[in-house]
Amino acid sequence: MSSQKTIDHMLRVALATALNHFDYYQRAADEVKTTRVKALLLVLAEAEEELIDRIEDMLATGIVEELESLESTDDIAEPNLTPFDPQRAETDPRLYVCNRALEQEVKGYNFFLSLAVRSKSEVVSRLFEYFATRKAGQIESIRRLCSTF
Repeated sequence: MSSQKTIDHMLRVALATALNHFDYYQRAADEVKTTRVKALLLVLAEAEEELIDRIEDMLATGIVEELESLESTDDIAEPNLTPFDPQRAETDPRLYVCNRALEQEVKGYNFFLSLAVRSKSEVVSRLFEYFATRKAGQIESIRRLCSTF
């Protein structure tokens, strides 16, 4: 498989992941009653939508701009992946939703990081490091809002 086909294939994998996350957040936002939790889910859906747009742009125009924006992965701190109080989450729907959103983003973060590590191509590896940094940012957003509950 040529390197461009490999990159396109990997972008499509990333796109499918982002679309699944977007769909999850939209459906959850439709069902939740708490306004702050709904707001969190809508912000996460919007972040996924931005990621989807960027991936679609990369499929159309290439990946150089995004890779240039990722300066060094050595400076990226691993996000806090610890769920919020699991026992309270059983009775507090806000924390339950926060933990589900956190779980969703952690899966995406770990998925993209594992693809970056396993990639035989430096370009593909950096591409997935870029996606992992986006997920790390979303994890931090979840932590900021949900820590107020």
